Amino acid sequence: MSAVARTRRTGPRRLAVLTAATALGLSTIAVAPASADEVEFPVSYQVSGSTTVKKTGSTMRLGPGSLDGALIVNTDTNAVSLKANLKLPDAQADISLLAGLFRVKAKVRITPTGPVTGTLADGTLTTHATANMEISNIWAGPIVPIFPLPTVPGSCKTVKPIEMNLTAKNVDIFNPPIKVSGSYTIPEFTNCFIADVALGAMVSGPDNALTLEMNAAS
Repeated sequence: MSAVARTRRTGPRRLAVLTAATALGLSTIAVAPASADEVEFPVSYQVSGSTTVKKTGSTMRLGPGSLDGALIVNTDTNAVSLKANLKLPDAQADISLLAGLFRVKAKVRITPTGPVTGTLADGTLTTHATANMEISNIWAGPIVPIFPLPTVPGSCKTVKPIEMNLTAKNVDIFNPPIKVSGSYTIPEFTNCFIADVALGAMVSGPDNALTLEMNAAS
């Protein structure tokens, strides 16, 4: 096949990639082919944020962690999707009950069960992720949490993964910060010994708020 013929056959696909790259502000960023119909644009962010438990009104800070992956442009449709790995360090929960007369402190570990996926369309970023929530190093007490509640590391966790669906509007994906937010349900806990029922009563349930801010990786 001649060079001219090869150019004619691949020209529309190359044009689609260049059009998508221009629309995303990616014309100077190296790309890598993902498949015959997809091209990947690498992205990397520092992630931090917070979550508020509806039942108690307590807020827990998250991060800073990282989100590393790629935006994937379909060269046939120009559709843009996201696939990335989220890592968050352990967080510290401090729950105040009975107007502060009783407090519970614990270490919380959120471990994703797979990559974060999402789409970018008309300036709206929509993401989906699933993660296990593990609780350990639990202390409780009146006014000051001084009494330990026994747990086995790695065992006290939600009975099923948390489903997190977060969105952000008017997004410039390569001009952070990008703030995604949404709500999620905390399932019941298991293998927490005497803390099973207590954790379920205190934190398990729907409509918990979650906000994550994505900034340029340092």
